[in-house]
Amino acid sequence: MEPLRSLPRIRDLIADMTPFFDKWKAAGGRFEDAATRADPPARVDPASPKRQVVDAGIECINCAVCYAACDVVAGDADYLGPAALLHAWTLVNDERHVARRETLAKASGRGGCGSCHSQGNCMMHCPVELRPAEGATGLKRLTLASLFLGQGIGGGG
Repeated sequence: MEPLRSLPRIRDLIADMTPFFDKWKAAGGRFEDAATRADPPARVDPASPKRQVVDAGIECINCAVCYAACDVVAGDADYLGPAALLHAWTLVNDERHVARRETLAKASGRGGCGSCHSQGNCMMHCPVELRPAEGATGLKRLTLASLFLGQGIGGGG
């Protein structure tokens, strides 16, 4: 047995998760809301297609198993990884997140969604049966729509 692949070993089966969480942050992994504590909670329609995308991705437990299973992570130190890209995908689909364009830019930059080979190892090994490769694919589609069609986040340029 060995600790999680692609993460530094601390001792025995204990891995240093710092690179995993650093990449999660680099992908724009922080939710930003314009509302304050004084504002009423935002009303979110749970049946909307975008909300269903968000709900599917927010169940990630940040265990880094997808990261360890990913061959791209193992071969490309710049690659953000499946969990980071899945989280970015949930953020760009959350209409309350005010930094959606910035998150998409981070997730589609160097080492981002374009590096995903869509092999599916992340999905095969996810202990909560999430589909991180689908998040990377969604980010790719949204990036292309934004670049070539002037559409994407917010429906405009």
